[in-house]
Formats: sequence, structure tokens, C-alpha cells
Amino acid sequence: MAEGPARGDPEGGTVQAPPLLFRPYRLPGGRYEAVFASGRSVACGAMVLRWAPNGLDRTCLGVVSAKRTLRLAVERSRARRLMREAFRLERPRLRVGFDLVLVARRRLVGESCQEARRDLLWLCRKAGLLAKGGR
Repeated sequence: MAEGPARGDPEGGTVQAPPLLFRPYRLPGGRYEAVFASGRSVACGAMVLRWAPNGLDRTCLGVVSAKRTLRLAVERSRARRLMREAFRLERPRLRVGFDLVLVARRRLVGESCQEARRDLLWLCRKAGLLAKGGR
């Protein structure tokens, strides 16, 4: 295999894809339990949103795709990617200071990214998590 610059890299170094969700916005493993214990949740056909205040200057996201609901690994992975991407695109419209956990439902697998975004906004509006002016 020929050594050479990575595709799209003008300086000849290695190119790494940016992470789907930057580290400051990822929900640490120990905080999932607190979010589930808060008892606050709202659901739609494609996903369930659970939330709890975190006292930080940002909103963090955790995603869950259960094997019981989505049998195939590719379905679970797609569901997680859709939820993370919807959050990444809609994060500026959300209030800060909350931990969010999105739980995938079966219907999410067949949705597009646009539909996942719409569902996330609907859930956040219903939960009162949209920032002022976030429609």
C-alpha cells in the first residue's frame, strides 16, 4: 500500500473524523441512574426523553438502545446515531443545565434524521426544555 497524504488533508497528516458528540456534552456513565431516578419523562412513538437538572452550564446527552427493543446491532447503532445527531443539530435551541437521556423505540429505526429532529424538538417542547425563542 502506498504511503501518502490522507484524502482531503492538504498537509499530508492523518485525518480523523470529528466525534459525533463532543466530550463535554456526553453524559457520564454514573449520571444515567440519577436521570432515571428523577422520574421525569415524556414519550413519542420513536423515543422516550428522560431528564434531570445537572447544575452545569451545558446540557448533556446519553442515549439508550435496548437489545430487547431493537434486536439487531445495526438497528441499535443506527438509533443511537440518529438520536445523537438530532441532539447535535438542535442543541442550540435547548435550555442549558440538564442531563437528557433518549431511549430508542422500535419506530426510530425507520425514521430519517429530519424526523428524529422533529421528534426530539416535540419531546423537548413538551418537557419545557426549549430555550426562550426556541419555538
